[in-house]
This record gives sequence, structure tokens and C-alpha cells, in this order.
Amino acid sequence: MNEGVIKNRLDLLIRLQDTTNGMAVNERNIRFYRNGEEIRPMFRGDGNFILTNTGRENSLMQINVYGFEPYEAVVDYQVLDERLPVLDAFLIPSEHMRAEQDLLSVTGRMQGLKSIEAVHLARPLSGLREFNPKKCEMTVYMPNRRMNMVHTYYGLVNTAEGTFEDFVILEELSDKKVRIKEPLRGEFPQNAPICRLIFGQVKSDGSYLLRVRNTGKNLKHLVRFLTEDGPQFQLIDFAKPDGSEEGEA
Repeated sequence: MNEGVIKNRLDLLIRLQDTTNGMAVNERNIRFYRNGEEIRPMFRGDGNFILTNTGRENSLMQINVYGFEPYEAVVDYQVLDERLPVLDAFLIPSEHMRAEQDLLSVTGRMQGLKSIEAVHLARPLSGLREFNPKKCEMTVYMPNRRMNMVHTYYGLVNTAEGTFEDFVILEELSDKKVRIKEPLRGEFPQNAPICRLIFGQVKSDGSYLLRVRNTGKNLKHLVRFLTEDGPQFQLIDFAKPDGSEEGEA
């Protein structure tokens, strides 16, 4: 009797996250589409879905989750990790599914806009202590608590210049040290704030949507508009009724 060996290859891990609070999305009323055709990834808990033995062709992924805005992203295997290809889907809650006062939005249109992200300046998670560019190791200041920043996207804020730089955590090395994906491009002072990134959405015509939670306190966010000509930063106070901008940072 011949015994066969069945091997399953993980072709894509999809991680669903509410971008306004960083929490995993475990809503089960979801539809996934790849190049317009519905697919059924397997649920693995904590907002994780996997595709196995489906091939690794580049594609357009569309995700419709109940209670969230539709999500769309290009899956490009040339830029994904070969061993563990991951699509981090940062979902924006729908204002139609929540009390109006819970969510605050900024919308508009900007020619050549590629992406829009923000950091909540009043809610830094930690501060930079030192950075070793050769090892891509970052030591952070975390008084009286343990750091937990693995597999998440953050912004390192330069308060003097009114800018921030995004980085990705690859590995937690100790209670206060992590390895990041790429070296920092800019210079940052000690104790520079580290904040969680809030992702917005941009359509092909340059129209954008950025939505944050109404915490009822300081609602000033530093927003980065990444265009073909480079990044532009604006300080936006969501506490103002019209969401008016305070000018370029």
C-alpha cells in the first residue's frame, strides 16, 4: 500500500484590524473577493484568515466586513515575505453602524495622493531611547510596563519638525528592545514619541477618508499625506466641528 504525503502551503495570511483602535476584527459576516471572484479563506481566530494551496499570483483583494468600510488592496508577492506572505488589512469602521459621536472623519481629494496615515499626538505608547542603525535595533522608554509592539505599524514623531516616520516591528528582543524592518531614515531626539499608526483610505481619483475614535479628550492628530512629490504633514484637530486643519506642520 502506497502512502501519500499531503503538503499544504500557506499562500496568504490575512490579518484584519480595526485601524482606529488597533484591535483585531473578529466579525464573521465577511466576504472576500480575489480579482472579482469570491473566495473563502479559513478563519484561524483573532482576526486571522489563511489561504492555502491557492497559488501566489498577484491579485486585487477586496474585503467586505459587516460594520466597516469596504477594503481593497493589491496583493504583490514580489514585496511580501516569501516564507510568510501577510496582508494586513486595516479596516475603517462605518459611521452608519455606530453612534455618530463615536467616530470623527476627514474627507477630501488631493491629486497624486498615494496614502494617508495619522498619529494621535496625545496618546504616545512609548518614547525612543536609542537606535542602532547597523542592527536595526530600537530601545524604547517604557516606564513600569512591558512593551508589546510585535507585528504592528508605528510612527516615530519629530515634534520640533511636525513630522513622523513610520516603521514596522519584526521581532521583540527584550522588554524594551525590538528589531525593526528597515533603518530609520531621519534623525530623532531621545524620547521622541512613538504612536500607533492610523491608516486611512485613498481611491484612484485621489479622494481620501481618515476616521478616528472620539475619545472626548485631546483630539489633535498629525496627519501625513503621501503624494507623488513626497510627504505633506498637517495638524488636524478633530475636536473642531468642521474638522478644520491648523495648517501644515
